[in-house]
Amino acid sequence: MPANRTAKVEQQHLRLLDGLATAIREKGLARTQVSDIVGHAHASRRTFYKHFPDKDSCLVELVHRSAATIIEAVAAATDLHAPGTIQIEQAVDAYISILSGDPALTLALASPSVGERIVRAQRHALERFAEYLVVLTASASEGRTPLAPVSVECAYMLASGLRAAALRAIERGDGLDRVGEEGKAVFKRVLISGAAQNQRRRPHPAGPPSRD
Repeated sequence: MPANRTAKVEQQHLRLLDGLATAIREKGLARTQVSDIVGHAHASRRTFYKHFPDKDSCLVELVHRSAATIIEAVAAATDLHAPGTIQIEQAVDAYISILSGDPALTLALASPSVGERIVRAQRHALERFAEYLVVLTASASEGRTPLAPVSVECAYMLASGLRAAALRAIERGDGLDRVGEEGKAVFKRVLISGAAQNQRRRPHPAGPPSRD
């Protein structure tokens, strides 16, 4: 396929994803139809079905794209040369900012009342963020305020807890400032206290032999 043709197809694909996101913000997920998606994307139904077999397939890809956007935003906001406490604050603030910046879409993409394919995509998106936390803590295991390297299971618990608290606040119409502050406190307790415990467990180098 020629390069210009490939670029056009990719642009159509992105417009359809953006069209779905816009329709969800406007009408909600349950009421969004393919006609709404193509209307916002300025495309035809025929074009839509060249890219996706159905609305759910488009939604699955939107969930994956949203996860990638979150990870990219968190990574861009996190200074890997900063102390661990600062890295935690930067990462949590960036995550909360993304969720609070688009509440309607955030709730729709996290809705449990969807098909199994979409639930799997939601779970995979959360696993990707947990994997990013594993990489982040591993790279920050040394320094002025090191972070404790964590398993993907521990990272998943941290990520899912923060996400659940944020979704609860959005559903209730509350601001996310408190969620962000509490989230940072929990992350610090787990990651920084864990690093301190790891350092205490490290064997101290033996001193010079005595000259008895």
